[in-house]
Amino acid sequence: MGEQKNRKSPAPVLSSLEGTLGYLRWILPLLTFGYLVSGVVVVGSDEVAVVLRFGELSGGSAASAQKYPGMHYTLPRPFDEVVRVNVKKVYELEIKELHARGGTASFPMETINPTQEGYVLTGDRNVVQVDMVARYLVSDPVAFALHQAQPEEVLKSSIMAATVQTMGEVEVDMVLSEGRAGFIVQVVQRTQKRLDQAGSGIELVSIEVTDLTPPAQVKEEFEKVQAAFIDMQTQVTDAKRARELEVPKTQAEKNKTLREAQGYAAELLAQARGDVAVWKDLYQEYRQNPRVVKDRLYFEGVEAAMTKASRRFVPPPVNGKSYAEEGFRISVSGGN
Repeated sequence: MGEQKNRKSPAPVLSSLEGTLGYLRWILPLLTFGYLVSGVVVVGSDEVAVVLRFGELSGGSAASAQKYPGMHYTLPRPFDEVVRVNVKKVYELEIKELHARGGTASFPMETINPTQEGYVLTGDRNVVQVDMVARYLVSDPVAFALHQAQPEEVLKSSIMAATVQTMGEVEVDMVLSEGRAGFIVQVVQRTQKRLDQAGSGIELVSIEVTDLTPPAQVKEEFEKVQAAFIDMQTQVTDAKRARELEVPKTQAEKNKTLREAQGYAAELLAQARGDVAVWKDLYQEYRQNPRVVKDRLYFEGVEAAMTKASRRFVPPPVNGKSYAEEGFRISVSGGN
């Protein structure tokens, strides 16, 4: 009986092995198909995929290794590795290393502790603290994803270096007032130059200064100085505005007076020329008929004088004698 049981036992084992092999004939093709399909990559509309083959750029160049939006096929792992980079997203990075850490304290220390607080020196040897937010895009996916382990640290160090350099070239009053915009532009330009030299693949879009203040230890004194500076600028602006109003008014008055003077001069000149012409004509007539001209001038003069007089009196000659022709004179009185 025992020998018969031992002889019959291999049959179930063989049947189970055959069943397993039958399953494998179906499962292996499915697994193989799934493994091959895993190489299908769908790149989003805002992405660029960088394909690495055995750790190197696929195709040997950056252009061939980049896959743009759409469906692509790559070799499954471990042959190919796909690194996705969002090239349309505007990333933000806060930079707080140049400001007081932990915020402003209620009872700040008397002096700045360089081991605990960040700060920047201005060109006139003043101390300021600045918080910034950088916004950037990925301009080169390959460089951004592969050329440095921490691209945001490269960006942060570049911005801090550019900030320290630029701040050291300006005065504190300028950077705390109307010079802030120019300061930011200079920092952006210098930062981008550093990023390009480092091959970071980052395009700096903007830098926003969220806080730019003197240290808390001297903030009150700075605010007083800045208030005085603002008052001075206000007075200068008011003076310029008054000048812009008064100068045109004065210019108009000057032009008006000049035109009136020119008109008066032209009138006098015309009158003088008219008088000259009359006297020339009279002189020509006098040369031709002296006696007639003398009599006419005499009678015109007497007539003009007599018309102005309100009373006329001719005294009789002394002792009934007649007046001499050459000594005869008439006096005119304006009285009643």
